[in-house]
Amino acid sequence: MRLGPLLGFEQSFDTVVTVAQEMEAVGAGSVMLAEAGRSAVTQAAAVIAATKSIEVGTYVANAFARSPWLTGLTARDLDEMSEGRFVLGVGTGNVHFNDWYMGIDSSKALTAMRDFVEIVRQVIAAPVGSRVSYEGPVHQVKKWRASFAPYRDSVPVYLSASGPKMMQVAAEVSDGIGVGIMASVEFMRDTVRPNAFAAAQSVGREPEALAFPMGALVSVNQNSELARNAAKASVCGLFHPVPHPYYDSQMRQQGFSETADRLAELMPQGKTAEAMRIIPEEVVDKLTISGTPAECARRIAEYEGVTEQIVMMRVAQKDEALGVHAYEPIFELISETKSS
Repeated sequence: MRLGPLLGFEQSFDTVVTVAQEMEAVGAGSVMLAEAGRSAVTQAAAVIAATKSIEVGTYVANAFARSPWLTGLTARDLDEMSEGRFVLGVGTGNVHFNDWYMGIDSSKALTAMRDFVEIVRQVIAAPVGSRVSYEGPVHQVKKWRASFAPYRDSVPVYLSASGPKMMQVAAEVSDGIGVGIMASVEFMRDTVRPNAFAAAQSVGREPEALAFPMGALVSVNQNSELARNAAKASVCGLFHPVPHPYYDSQMRQQGFSETADRLAELMPQGKTAEAMRIIPEEVVDKLTISGTPAECARRIAEYEGVTEQIVMMRVAQKDEALGVHAYEPIFELISETKSS
């Protein structure tokens, strides 16, 4: 099982690049770049240029903000730049942000993502001189001609999915289901994997070829209680200024509908302290990786066999160091996990 950070929330590009280099040095399996305050693909290019061997990917790039053709070209370029180290993770993004920031209608997400991934994969794999045409209900490309050979015949394309319908699309057309940052062992083992396997088999694909990368909120502190409180604050943040549809859905699917209801009520009002008090300890236990380095290492071990990759979203701690130094607990955790 590979471990690595989810970057993209740092205050400077220098921090992003330096953390990636340090992650490579301590033996992390990957560096994934989020599309939040920064562009995922721009960060990926910078990290690729600054590293030598570590896998680099987007987790995840917003498909509604890009055309599938241009995304395919971007993946080809980044794969060549990295000499075959690039992985493309795509998703619908936050429907609210799509509306607020770009005025984009995300209502046909299932159909759009099926078209998107199909076109991207064809563009990535197109041999020099070949043409790509695709006519879908949402996305089309007509007679695009590849002017140079791809670095690899294919680049892994992961589709972010939470609900069962998008998971089915991901299993049918992508190389892996990118699961979000609040997934229990049971959710991965009993829901994600069997549903994806069935969907892949229904269209004649080999289910064993699917990858199951998983994001995780990772809150590490020498004081376990402080780590758990920080994790609760991060869970609350997923419901502010409005509930993030993806994570609201994930909580409900895993049996925490009442908690999701209360967070959806309290967080838009800015009542973080009250919201933190109503989060059950079970949410921290099951949906996050929180505690001392040793406790987090034991939690990580529980995911063996249900995910091949944990993409670690660092949870900020009270009075923590700034910049690269804020990642020292994650460096320690990766080193401890590798040596155990």
